[in-house]
Amino acid sequence: MTRLDEQMRLRKRLVEQAVELANGEQWEEAIAVNRRLVQVGQDADALNRIGKALLELGRFEEAQAAYNETLRVYPTNVIARKNLNRLSQLANLKVNNRHIMRPHADPQLFVVETGRTALTSLTNIGTRDTVLRLVPGEALKLEYDEKDVRLLDSEGRLVGQLEPQLAQRLITVIQGGNQYQVAVANLDGNQIKVLIREVFQSANHRNTVSFPGKLSGDINSFRTYQRDLPSRYELDESELLEEEDLAVEETLEPEEEDFFRGTTTGEEEEVGLEELEADIKDDDDDDDDD
Repeated sequence: MTRLDEQMRLRKRLVEQAVELANGEQWEEAIAVNRRLVQVGQDADALNRIGKALLELGRFEEAQAAYNETLRVYPTNVIARKNLNRLSQLANLKVNNRHIMRPHADPQLFVVETGRTALTSLTNIGTRDTVLRLVPGEALKLEYDEKDVRLLDSEGRLVGQLEPQLAQRLITVIQGGNQYQVAVANLDGNQIKVLIREVFQSANHRNTVSFPGKLSGDINSFRTYQRDLPSRYELDESELLEEEDLAVEETLEPEEEDFFRGTTTGEEEEVGLEELEADIKDDDDDDDDD
């Protein structure tokens, strides 16, 4: 096996490991694995993933530094620019690092069933700093009274309300014993779309459809937003797919192209592939012991 083959095999294993850790919301471990990837060779995806994991952990200043590192190596990277803009808005609002992990909804929530699932835009949106703290796929708390249904984040901040007709429908079926879960489906400026799913149907509503007709909202366009969910680790890349398709295709930096062809230029220090692979093997052994 050539050195290039070893590098590619190692990269593949690290990427798989990083995605698995992120899907399990093991963000600290995911950061460590992506830093190994950067050791193997400069990688915009790995650098952005570090920023994404730090965002998930609520460590905004560190996330900003990670995305700035992406732009230092890849000045035209759209994903890093987008997230730095978001972090800049948080800084302008003097929003401190978040100390509470954002709870993500069960992936089963995103399996759409006609009549049991609705996709809708919220009204009476909360404060700007509340919106900026949200992440797609995040689970929201549902509160209601006789007239309104309010959605709150994990810190008890108001995210927004359901429009009146849908709210009245939901209040009726909840009072009859049905249960529902809600998650953020899409964030676009001040517009927030949420997915609402029936997770328990009471005997009182055995023959009742939760969201008939127009009350299902934009559910027919759910695939447009499904790419934002629930593979949260790859969220930013997929979220910007259309924008990147319209942009000028980004090329690899010359050093990176040379590296992956096994002909690095300059006096770049050679990566200790054997050491990295040994680390991965140790991690795998630890998992087996568990």
